[in-house]
Amino acid sequence: MKFKNYKSAIHNFTHSFISIDYMKSGRLAVNVLIDLYNHKIETKATFDFLNEEINPEDANSKESNKLLVDYMTWMPELFENHNCDINRLEKLFTTIWIDFENIRTPPRMNDTIELEVNAKTIWKAEGREEQTIKIKQTELIKKVFLNLGIPEMK
Repeated sequence: MKFKNYKSAIHNFTHSFISIDYMKSGRLAVNVLIDLYNHKIETKATFDFLNEEINPEDANSKESNKLLVDYMTWMPELFENHNCDINRLEKLFTTIWIDFENIRTPPRMNDTIELEVNAKTIWKAEGREEQTIKIKQTELIKKVFLNLGIPEMK
């Protein structure tokens, strides 16, 4: 079991978490931020995967809790596939945000917007220093989803 494997596993975990992808959950982290945006609340949320917490309270909903549980359920398999002992993790939380003031419409795609989804994951494995992984990912969505959220699977 190598320490660099943890970094790889957590990087993959974070990418999956912020993507518009239904492979690990029928819920989407982007929708948590869209919901905050529509309620005129700061569009930033933190998911603590070891303590099963979501902050701020405004981001804590039935849907976001389902997302949290789905990713917590996938973690043991992911870590095993990366040859990492999940029990050696002491900290793992991801803060996600979108700057909705700077969304744009791509050329010749009038019904589409481009969102930059940001993530900062802080993690610590036993006997090691705390580590940070930052990821930015661009997603294209239909403009109408900015008001309704992206369709999810129940």
